[in-house]
Amino acid sequence: MTAPDPLTLYCVPHAGGSARSFVRWRRELPPPLRALPLEIAGKGLRSREPRQATLREAAADLAARIDPPGRYALLGHSMGGLLAYETARALHALGRPAPEFVLVAAARPPHLLGDSPYGPLLAGGDDDALLDALAGHGRIPPEVRRSPMRHQFVPVIRGDLALLAGHRPDPVPEPLPSDLVCWYGTGDRDTPPAVMAGWRPYTRGEHRVEAFEGGHFFPHERFEEVAARLADLAQQRAGR
Repeated sequence: MTAPDPLTLYCVPHAGGSARSFVRWRRELPPPLRALPLEIAGKGLRSREPRQATLREAAADLAARIDPPGRYALLGHSMGGLLAYETARALHALGRPAPEFVLVAAARPPHLLGDSPYGPLLAGGDDDALLDALAGHGRIPPEVRRSPMRHQFVPVIRGDLALLAGHRPDPVPEPLPSDLVCWYGTGDRDTPPAVMAGWRPYTRGEHRVEAFEGGHFFPHERFEEVAARLADLAQQRAGR
């Protein structure tokens, strides 16, 4: 049996995260997968670049940097899921080949983002209150609140949350031509099955909702299971 062609998986991290979040993925994802983390301007490896003003501008910048050698897909975790969707839209607007699938993990669909609960905290300038709120929602580990490095990552978190708080989705969703796979953690109260089902209007292709044990950070905490399912997805689509 002929081995499937490699599939490049462009990975977009959560708010406050960076391309380094996917270091293990680059090393350990099984063939035919190859992980390539994406970094938005203003953080991580691109920390010296000015941030884009809006989430859509950040997605358009990512789309311009994607040059897959063949088969490819997009994966985004939390805020990265919304960025992955918007990046797929931007690629379509550029007339580029569509990804085989877009995978959103622990990400609410655009029309269910609602008012950001962090808006007042972003405006108020109280780092402790912001970190407490994030920890209370399972968005950061509680020990981060006391980290001596917080002066470095709090501005990054604030910048990411500002992109989310300022995002204005289209009144009518623009469906992707790609399949849309939606993963959620059974312990993540912000992305229950009913919320993840809300992604259905955002694709003209297959819409699949799947659960993992764990909370908001299940993509990293349950890496072996996640890697196995990704390999299955790549295999299933190899012959299409």
